[in-house]
Amino acid sequence: MNFRRRHNPAGSVLPALLLLALILPAIAWMPACDSPLEAETPRNRYSDGVSVLPSEDIGTAVSVSLVGDTTGTDTAWTPAHFSAALVFDASGTITALLNEYFKRAGQAFLDSLDGTSDQGAVVFFTSSGTVSQRMTSDTAALRTAVRGVPMTAGATAVWDGIYLAMLEVQSRGTHARRAVIAITDSDDNSSELGSPQSIIDLALRSDIAVYTISLRETAHTSILQNIAQQTGGKHYLRPLLSELTGIYREIAEILRAP
Repeated sequence: MNFRRRHNPAGSVLPALLLLALILPAIAWMPACDSPLEAETPRNRYSDGVSVLPSEDIGTAVSVSLVGDTTGTDTAWTPAHFSAALVFDASGTITALLNEYFKRAGQAFLDSLDGTSDQGAVVFFTSSGTVSQRMTSDTAALRTAVRGVPMTAGATAVWDGIYLAMLEVQSRGTHARRAVIAITDSDDNSSELGSPQSIIDLALRSDIAVYTISLRETAHTSILQNIAQQTGGKHYLRPLLSELTGIYREIAEILRAP
C-alpha cells in the first residue's frame, strides 16, 4: 500500500509566529533614530561644538571654552617685554631691616627679566634722587645696583626719585610697555626737580605706568595713590614686609601679560 505524507500548514506557520512574537517587543523598545550612531551616549552627548570630549572617568567637572575657527592663526601666549625702573627710599627713616626687605623685593622683580630684551633701571632717593644703574638688559648689573642701595641720614625726595626714574624710562626705554615702581615709608620733604603733577604729566605723555607702595599712611599717601591711578598703575597701602616680594612679582606679571 502506498502512503503519501499529508502537508500540515499549521505545523510550518506556528514556529514562525512564535519567533515573530519574540522579536516585535524588542524592536518596539529600541529608541527611534536614523542611524545607530545617532543614539545618545555619555561620550557623544557633549560633542556638538566641542573639540575635545570630556572623559567621565576622571571624576571632576570639565570647563570648556568654545572658540571660533583659529585655523592658520598662532594662538600661543606671547609674553610682552618691558622697560621698568625700580625706585627705592634710602632716606633717614629707612632702617636696616627695611633696606634688606627692599633689596629682596627688588631682586624678586629682577627674576622676571629675560636677560636679553627686558630692560631695567635702579634709582634711590634721599635728599635728592640718584640713578645708580641706567636702563639696561644686563640683569647682573641691575642686581649689583639693587644690592648697593644705601642707608643714609638724609631727607626724603620722593618726587625727585620718581621723576628721575621716569626720565630714564622715557629717554632710554625701548619697549612700549613702560613702568616705574616706587616704594617709600614717609612724605616728601626736599624735592626740587619733580612734583606730583609733573610726574603725572610726563607719565601721560610717555605712556608710563607708575606703581607706588606706601609702607605707612602719611599726608602724602593719597597723592601717591592718585599718581598710580592717573597713570594706569596701582597703589599698595601698608603691606606687610613679608608681602613685598609677592607685590613686586605681581607687578612683573602685570607688565609681562600680553
